[in-house]
Amino acid sequence: MQKTIILIAFLSNFSLFAQTKQLRFEDYTYEPNIKTVLLYPLVGEPTDAARNLNPPLIQLQDSKNLWLEFDDLKASYEQFHVKILSCTMDWKQSILSEIEYMPEYNDLIINDYRVSQNTKVPYYHYKIEIPKMLLSGNYLLVVWRDRRKDDIIISKRFMVYENRVGASGSVRQAQAPSKNKTHQQLDFDISFGGYSLMSPRDELKIIIRQNYRWGKTTKNLKPFSVDESSKKLEFRFFDDENTFPASNEFRFFDARSTYNRGLFVDRIHRGKEDDMWISAQNNRSNFAFIESNDFDGTFIIDNRESSNGETEADYIQTTFQLKTQELDTNEKVYVNGGFNDWRLDKKNEMAYDNDFGGYTATIQLKQGVYNYNFIVQKGNETPDEVYFEGNFAETQNTYEIFVYHRPVTARCEKLVGYRVVDFNKRR
Repeated sequence: MQKTIILIAFLSNFSLFAQTKQLRFEDYTYEPNIKTVLLYPLVGEPTDAARNLNPPLIQLQDSKNLWLEFDDLKASYEQFHVKILSCTMDWKQSILSEIEYMPEYNDLIINDYRVSQNTKVPYYHYKIEIPKMLLSGNYLLVVWRDRRKDDIIISKRFMVYENRVGASGSVRQAQAPSKNKTHQQLDFDISFGGYSLMSPRDELKIIIRQNYRWGKTTKNLKPFSVDESSKKLEFRFFDDENTFPASNEFRFFDARSTYNRGLFVDRIHRGKEDDMWISAQNNRSNFAFIESNDFDGTFIIDNRESSNGETEADYIQTTFQLKTQELDTNEKVYVNGGFNDWRLDKKNEMAYDNDFGGYTATIQLKQGVYNYNFIVQKGNETPDEVYFEGNFAETQNTYEIFVYHRPVTARCEKLVGYRVVDFNKRR
């Protein structure tokens, strides 16, 4: 009987481990000791702190490559492997074989690793250049430990695009009177001259994304009209299919130094490990809109006391503070941003502090400059970013237009067009 109980307990623990390590086709970090995962195209200098602000997306024939970086707070060397999976436009694994899209053997070993220098929290910093893909489309980068392919630590999405079709657009305040003050509207055209399509209205699949966030997308948009003479699809809508809540400019703080307080840092305690308190924030939903520059919710890693944030930026216990009355028990408050992959979980859930008179949350973050906002979630309802942040049509948001097509002879969609459109700007 005792052996049976032990066996059941073992199988139960194994099942739990397997469940937590199940591959997810999204941006996800599977272990708490793995921190600050960055995947970006190297546009400027490798030492530029802002290098990761561009999304993980490159042109098929581009000379630049994607780079992956992350820290392991176990602070001991481990061998990590990288594998690339081809995905459909809705982020499921495609049926393509590896030799169709990979230029080399699909098992990359991360050999570039360095130990942190002069930090109170020791870590190993890993870095690898990702080879160019042979086909455009969606991809999932997977990192695992040693040769145990089920011991996954990171999954990260990226895209490769071609300029086979053109896209242009403009963002403005929503035309609908009920949304004119709170939403933005994206009108755009797709030009397919020189690209063979049998049924342009049906063959091209469009996805629009706001501020590089997969949780802020709209898809299945059909063109309002097709101009066969100029080979152009016009996307103009009357039922708000192309409108987005504009939200507000992101809050931010500067944590590049633990010796001097940066912007919106309330206080710093230097000890065996350093602690930092971000200036107490208030509900902005009823305030007038104030324009400010931000990173569209993302962050950069940097250290004012050194020239190398990769290995000399320290990890700090960072406390966020939101002054407000306590909400109902079924309403949860989160501090959120690109630093958390926009995921609402226990790591960034805030707790009410009666002594402070508001919500607080402490998160271990690497030194840098961070954007963030506050979100309320009631039960299983859609997270509410308006409750504390407000919704202002003047907000400077960034929109991306993704154009997918699956040719008759292809076995997966190709990303044949891509365009970035900013509020009140064209490019």
